Amino acid sequence: MKHVCPHCKAPGIKSLAKRWSGRATPAECSVCGGLSHVLASTNSGIWIAGIVIFMGSLIGALVLHSVLLFASGVVLVAAFNVLAWRRAKLYPISRESAGNAARAGWFVAGACAFIALFR
Repeated sequence: MKHVCPHCKAPGIKSLAKRWSGRATPAECSVCGGLSHVLASTNSGIWIAGIVIFMGSLIGALVLHSVLLFASGVVLVAAFNVLAWRRAKLYPISRESAGNAARAGWFVAGACAFIALFR
């Protein structure tokens, strides 16, 4: 399945590219070559909601001794994940902005590694 590019409005962004897109690693449209990404808050929200649903079903299944409750929780997590990623909106980003975000990410990672060396 391909998603609609916010630049050219054509279906040119693959599902996996959309799922792994961010400011530093945007998805590229196969039609126009434009870059776009899903907001970090949306990305994090989808993952956190999935974890909460999973843990809720796991704890409920352990308390109630119900494998069926756990299995239904896993199915619910999978369905939620698919639907949430289909609804997640892509935002256009310029190549310069994506490059700056990637450099900033590497700088922060390097600073954290440097601080960890002297801790």
